[in-house]
Amino acid sequence: MNEQFRGTVHREAISDQITDRVLSLIREQQLRPGDRLPPERELASLMGVSRATVREALRSLAMMNVIELRHGSGTYITSLEPQLLVENFDLVFSLNDNSFLELIEARQVIEPGATALAAKRITDEGIAVLDDVIVRSWHCLKTQPGDFPQLDIEFHAKTAEFSGNVLLMRIMQGLTQMSIASSHRTAVDEGAVSAARVERAILMHEGILDALKARDADLASQRMLKHLLAVEDTLRGAQTE
Repeated sequence: MNEQFRGTVHREAISDQITDRVLSLIREQQLRPGDRLPPERELASLMGVSRATVREALRSLAMMNVIELRHGSGTYITSLEPQLLVENFDLVFSLNDNSFLELIEARQVIEPGATALAAKRITDEGIAVLDDVIVRSWHCLKTQPGDFPQLDIEFHAKTAEFSGNVLLMRIMQGLTQMSIASSHRTAVDEGAVSAARVERAILMHEGILDALKARDADLASQRMLKHLLAVEDTLRGAQTE
């Protein structure tokens, strides 16, 4: 089994290449959840690198929750459950404007499709949950608009959950903290929360919910994308300012 690790690694970022090789073996299903990796010394010999380089690569994989280092036992591939793998997504970015824009771009790819699935699969109970988020959002606007980012992301996360796709739901959960920070950035205008921006977001949420109630997948997807494009415009405006 260990022969798949053989082959000298060279050029820059050697530890990154080792990380990529392990990930490739997982994608190719040559490594599976629960498999034990060879010891550091053996991996270093197979790959023609130092043990320190192997150790650095293993630390990176451990931070991704791809492997688990068990003291006295060895190094194992984790369960690779989606929730485990997306757990640290909110730490990937440095939370600057460019990172927020990349986040919105990613959400523009993911959420319209998830919303289309939700339109096909959402139950009456799910509709009631989103209705409640909208009601609480309007109350928040009147009483404490600064708390809206939490409700904003709750609406998006619940919509992804109602897609019925566990991986999409886990991805949104993994992005929650950064998305809340992004929502806060778009809600603030000249140092204070803008009631107008919060109101616009709630109205867009209502439009998405209306499409979900109609079980219109195309319309729900279009309205979600329009909403996220508006968020991107606001972020770009804030960046320019």
